Amino acid sequence: MIKSNLSFINIKFGEIAELVSSRVNPKPGDEKKYIGLEHLDSGYLKITRWGSDVILKGQKLGMKKGDILFAKRNAYLRRVAIAPFDGIFSAHGMVIRPIGNKILPAFLPYFMQSNQFMNRAIAISEGSLSPTIKWKILELQSFKIPTIDQQEQLLKTLEKFDHILDLKKGLQGSILNLKRISISKFFSKKYLKQYDAKEVSFLETLDIVSGQVDPTSEPYKDYPHIAPDNMEKGLATLLPYNTAREDNVKSGKYLFDDEHILYSKIRPNLRKVVFPKIKGVCSADVYPLKGKNGLTTEYLFYLLQSEHFNQYAIGTSMRTGMPKINRQDLCAYKFHLPPEDVQVSTVNKLKTLDDMYIEINNAISSAFNLKGSYLNSMES
Repeated sequence: MIKSNLSFINIKFGEIAELVSSRVNPKPGDEKKYIGLEHLDSGYLKITRWGSDVILKGQKLGMKKGDILFAKRNAYLRRVAIAPFDGIFSAHGMVIRPIGNKILPAFLPYFMQSNQFMNRAIAISEGSLSPTIKWKILELQSFKIPTIDQQEQLLKTLEKFDHILDLKKGLQGSILNLKRISISKFFSKKYLKQYDAKEVSFLETLDIVSGQVDPTSEPYKDYPHIAPDNMEKGLATLLPYNTAREDNVKSGKYLFDDEHILYSKIRPNLRKVVFPKIKGVCSADVYPLKGKNGLTTEYLFYLLQSEHFNQYAIGTSMRTGMPKINRQDLCAYKFHLPPEDVQVSTVNKLKTLDDMYIEINNAISSAFNLKGSYLNSMES
């Protein structure tokens, strides 16, 4: 712990930071350098993705490289980052720059990641649906920060933590890229041709749960409840979830067991699919699926992550107002099905990559928690 070795000074946030109020009316093309709140990762200062697929509408905030980007909505998500270039930021955020001689410019974003700052930000947020922070209230908040000399020493260690996190995140990204390439290869017609794979459709090989249960009745109300929001987009990862009782759900749900894959039928472009291997109930916006007639469920899990399937799902879903793939279109999907031993071999190879991803993810979590402990030990 470093707590006992630090000296602190009392400041108001407005003494060390200023709000940049540069309003921008986006032009076509500006969306390429747009950063929204969805591009800010909780607990990470580095932004690794940006841009919008649609033309921006409404006023946004101008930002310069090095500015601090802070999500003023839903502060509990702890989103603060550093602008990687000159561009445009969401109007649901704040663009902040360090000022004065009481804080090192590079130290301010780390201070804004601390529990001292974030807990206060949550406490002063207003509104129930999307709690929002007002600058005129934030700038008056009093905090205790280390002296300049001590900030310099703390900054060296904090930057080392971020360097380690960047390296591990880079390795994680490489594993995901290798998985994407591997899936493209293993599910391609050219690769499967050598195994005499036959063309089939989901109509013949897919079992979809039909009929719903009442989530307010026994025993279903105490079952895990999985909705699209509990599924990480593009990563085939299950996020934290509650029971049906805890989520206070009322409408009918699908019952699934440990042999079902869950696939979100709304907004297929988000690529939400998970294999929970538990028993529970799921939203009516989710299909519980199993393979049959020669298609193993494990192979199906990776098939649903393939580019070929996802492009098909996106293409069929765009015919409706709310992008959604219906049962008829899902069952019409055609693919090449290899013998079971080839399916098992493919699954084992891809599962190895998934296990590597999980291992790196655990290492990232450990480094992230260590950084958080160090950061929060700076509190007086």
